[in-house]
Amino acid sequence: MIYAFIRLWATIFLRLYFRKTIIYGDEKVPLKGPLILASNHPSAFLEASVLSIFLKRPLHYLVRGDMFNPKFQWLFDWTNQIPIYRKKDGIANLRKNASSFDLTYKKLSEGEAILIFPEAKTVLEKKMRPIQRGTAHLAFGTLPFIQNGEELFIQPVGVNFTEPRLPGTDVVIKFGEPFLTQNATREDRDAIEEFTDKLSHSMDALIIQVDDALEKKYDVLASIYLRMMYENNPGANAHQDLQKIAGYVNGSDQNDPLLLKAGEMLMILQRKKNPHAAYFPDLIVMNRMGLATMTVLKCIWLIAGGWIWRVLRNVIFKKITTSTFQTPTTVGAFMVVMPLMTIILLVIFIISDIPLYFVLIWLFVMWLGTLIRPPLHLIWGLLVSAANTKTALKKDVFSIRDGVGKILS
Repeated sequence: MIYAFIRLWATIFLRLYFRKTIIYGDEKVPLKGPLILASNHPSAFLEASVLSIFLKRPLHYLVRGDMFNPKFQWLFDWTNQIPIYRKKDGIANLRKNASSFDLTYKKLSEGEAILIFPEAKTVLEKKMRPIQRGTAHLAFGTLPFIQNGEELFIQPVGVNFTEPRLPGTDVVIKFGEPFLTQNATREDRDAIEEFTDKLSHSMDALIIQVDDALEKKYDVLASIYLRMMYENNPGANAHQDLQKIAGYVNGSDQNDPLLLKAGEMLMILQRKKNPHAAYFPDLIVMNRMGLATMTVLKCIWLIAGGWIWRVLRNVIFKKITTSTFQTPTTVGAFMVVMPLMTIILLVIFIISDIPLYFVLIWLFVMWLGTLIRPPLHLIWGLLVSAANTKTALKKDVFSIRDGVGKILS
């Protein structure tokens, strides 16, 4: 019951946080029976949250044990999180894995779904890192607990963000073909290697992968495609098209005209100290009246309660130095703070005999401001840009859009 409520709230919040979530192949996911969902892991727990709200069955999660604070055990239980400890967490913590695995085997034997990250670490980059053997060990360790007549499926999935640290960006998810776990044990090295190779091959095709040095230029092309081209072509396959764009970027030399144009656009934005605008090309080409309207509405949102997001973000960023965890933690904290603020306001208004429709007005303002997802400083930076800068940026955006069109034609 509590999980269902949290899932509903997460669905509302994450649909507002991401501009668009595009999903392919979710009909392939078995709707019942024991299932291990194997995903890439670019952004702490955001991919887990996104998968949980779009799948048609509850998920249990294997997560890093060092993130478990005993004070919040109730929250971990409510959200179906199961801790897994690593060698660097200490021998004492490693001993706790026995009970974690027992719980995992139990959940799978009861026909539940477990989400695991086979890369075994989270790094914000557009590539698949080597698949570890942990998924094979989990699958083969579960087999003795599976009831007669049941089969354990492995479901590969690729979660592809443009930039998960920024609200208003996009995510493309693709599910692969599920496959059955072969009959083997955790001691069978050949079976473990075969399983791991099969999973690696399955996931490789689902993850859009870009060379490290070319990621920013790919992001420019991908953002222009998703925000200015995909919307106008309902029959397009975003995952397939982004794969083509990534292949073009990876295969081009440093003098490629399209990549040079993307680099020029990035340099202009960097000089203007507004680099994140590259993820919002539709704002770059927007006229000043539109940008001014968005600025006013965003300021109203900020005054009404959006400042809470900024305060939380600053506090969390000081406490957590790893960029991969900073924004996801802020998002999770804000998901908790928002309903608490609503309850506090309701209580204050009831005690003060203030009409409750003021709370509804506040919620509407917060909702409206959240729909304008790009950060205020980004919109303001584009609004006050010099005319020649704005003209140059617009020219680059349209030129790149035409170039992307040629790649996909």
